[in-house]
Amino acid sequence: MNSLRKTFFHSFVLAGLALSPLYGVLSEAPNFFLVHNSGPNDFVMLIAMVSFVFPLVIASGVTLTLKMFSRQKVLGARVFIALLAALVLFPFVKNMMGENVLGTFIVAALLGMAFSFVYGKFLGPKLFLNYISPAILVLPALFLFEPKIFVLAVPEISEADYPVVSIPSDTPVVFILFDEFPLSSILNEDLMIDKQAFPNFERLASKSHWFRNASTNYAYTGHAIRSVFTGARQGNARIGTYKYYPNNLFTLLGHDYQVEAHESALRLCPPHICIDEQEAKGLEKITMFWKDVGAVYLNLILPQARRFGVPGVSQGYKNFWSRKVGEDTVPGAQIDLVRKEFKIPIFDPGFEAREIEGREDIFENFLNGFSSTPKKKFYFLHILFPHQPYRFLSSGQKYDLAGEFDSLGLDEKKAKGGMWGKEEWLINIQYQKLMNQVGYTDSLLGKLLDRLEGSDLLNKALFILAADHGVNIRAGGFRREPRGESVSDIASVPLFIKLPDQNKRVVSDLPATLLDILPTLADVLDVKVPWAIAGHSLFEFPSREQGRVIYDYELEAYPIPENVKKPLMAAVKRKRDLFGKFEGWGKFRLQDEKSQFFMDKPVSEFQAQAIESVQVKLDLGSRVEARPGFLPAIVQGRITGIKNRTEWSTLIAVNGVFRAVSPIVKINDYEKILAFLPEVAFKEGGNVVEVYVIRKTWVKGGDIFKPVLN
Repeated sequence: MNSLRKTFFHSFVLAGLALSPLYGVLSEAPNFFLVHNSGPNDFVMLIAMVSFVFPLVIASGVTLTLKMFSRQKVLGARVFIALLAALVLFPFVKNMMGENVLGTFIVAALLGMAFSFVYGKFLGPKLFLNYISPAILVLPALFLFEPKIFVLAVPEISEADYPVVSIPSDTPVVFILFDEFPLSSILNEDLMIDKQAFPNFERLASKSHWFRNASTNYAYTGHAIRSVFTGARQGNARIGTYKYYPNNLFTLLGHDYQVEAHESALRLCPPHICIDEQEAKGLEKITMFWKDVGAVYLNLILPQARRFGVPGVSQGYKNFWSRKVGEDTVPGAQIDLVRKEFKIPIFDPGFEAREIEGREDIFENFLNGFSSTPKKKFYFLHILFPHQPYRFLSSGQKYDLAGEFDSLGLDEKKAKGGMWGKEEWLINIQYQKLMNQVGYTDSLLGKLLDRLEGSDLLNKALFILAADHGVNIRAGGFRREPRGESVSDIASVPLFIKLPDQNKRVVSDLPATLLDILPTLADVLDVKVPWAIAGHSLFEFPSREQGRVIYDYELEAYPIPENVKKPLMAAVKRKRDLFGKFEGWGKFRLQDEKSQFFMDKPVSEFQAQAIESVQVKLDLGSRVEARPGFLPAIVQGRITGIKNRTEWSTLIAVNGVFRAVSPIVKINDYEKILAFLPEVAFKEGGNVVEVYVIRKTWVKGGDIFKPVLN
């Protein structure tokens, strides 16, 4: 084998090894393939491209380059081998160095050069690459035969395996399933819908059966949705596909009904049933799939991938690169080169930062699918609202485009779904973010109700709205593990069922669960479900033989109170204590007794004295820009010169008006201020941000200090 052939072969092997970690990541995330509606051909193409085509292109490029510059062939070969070896080692070095960008690149480069040097001097590395080359075939085989992947990659089962049910009713069915939605977020102190904050949920409740005491049965999406659609308890961790669960709501209705559905996390609807008009077709679908694979790979190898303009992939499975070029830019984007101690603005300030999901686009596409044509139709939407990441103000404008504050206050390494830390203020900011996103969810519901009324479907259809589970946002608690006082936050969910021609409010405190949705729907449509189900129709509800429980990810059961009124009242009281009485989203913010004296008042009404020993450096600077679709509503900065942070508070003013308060908190070992400002604080274009400090013992007429603002 001559030198060029050896270089070609070894470049092929190294490129294949560099790409092969994709198999490990994707084998642990079968939902990635579910939401892309991947079939056997997609898996064949993935393996062919990752293990053959891409390595072949890279190896061919290396060989052709060396041929073109034959005089520098030896040096060129060493450079390419060093680069490819560094690429192979990047995930391991990243894991070793944490999120240290500079350290990761330096160590990977040094190791790559060391390997290249040894490769050029000794026979051993060449033999090693020869012997390890079969791994390029073994790794995709292991991926393909991973049980959760194999069931998706094998050819479809026949339609004869699905239930065939004739449905006498021609009632349209609309089923909206929200995600991570605690019921307490939309309630007032009378445990009714807060109609000022959430007018569209009140609008729906006024003509529906509202099951105020409803609970989910499972704390995690996969189990919860499978239980809703099968009506059966979930006793295993099987992936949510129609191949494992052929008996489900889609197949029950699919024989007689036309189905239009968007599933965000599972794939329970067989392709021959679902119209799925919003699903990308042909070249568009292939392009989206490969762009998403690319995002997964870049997140795998790059430290702080988002700082390189790569979208995060931890909060969804699809359409990561969903923003148009030029949108969602983050002024002053920086890369943390050496953990958090050193910053340097490598990229242009207008470098594109892309959002995680195009959830609002999914919703709009779903709305466009409604038809006034009298047909037997089932419309289903599972939408990740108000699920984190929290990016939306109640108006629909975004405020955190790059996801900088997604994990604020959260230790994601603790337990499935993460555990909140002890810093109350950070957790309360997350609660404020959730509430704003619930406000936006309410506006989406308003659009949906308008569209249904315009299509004359709201009156004719059986309309169901629910959420798969709630979420806990309390210091020291788990986000999704139903333990202690978090049980009711995770278990209590909205459940509204509007019957055809119903125009009267009915509030029921039956101990309903999501398992009751399927039998209730079957009851209304006069359908006999041809498989065993666990729930009951909520319109013929017997007394439960056993109390309600909620299962965690490991399917361990936790009891739910027969009536959740008491924990709901406690949650609503906490909300009132944090935000005060709701007086419009323009005044919705975290507050305390002293700060209320300042809020929405001009700075000019107060005497402030300079304090040069205290300095504040705002992350986005003192001049921030609001533009259509984006408000810089979160103000964060580092404060120095304060001796005892627990004795001081800060006031944030925008355009000469006090708009928010923040204590001084510890974030990543630095003393910082952090506030989430209401929309009313900003005007389009440039906005001037100022920071003032007061003692927590401040009384009217006391000193107000203005630190040096960098």
